[in-house]
Amino acid sequence: MVCLILTGELDLASISTLQAHLKAIAQTEDHLIVDMTELRYMDSTGAKAFLDTHRMFLRTGRRIVLAGVQPLTMRIIEVMGLQKVIPIFPTVDAALESLRADGKP
Repeated sequence: MVCLILTGELDLASISTLQAHLKAIAQTEDHLIVDMTELRYMDSTGAKAFLDTHRMFLRTGRRIVLAGVQPLTMRIIEVMGLQKVIPIFPTVDAALESLRADGKP
């Protein structure tokens, strides 16, 4: 499993960096935990990047999960309905436990 830790703000100015990381992770066979504990803000471009990654991972039997989502970021996630397709956990440990319980590599 890979844990991607996000900090600061995720918006149009920083989305290309995130997309580069997601593209590199997509080349592996790992599940992805996105630690959003230190992410102060995310706009719709970030949410769309996670949704695109989710769709790509589904084709290969992998999962992307979010952990430690802060209230302001959660509002964007809820408005876009992202929580309906990508599991959200209160902590990285809870996300890790869930992925391990699924029994997938």
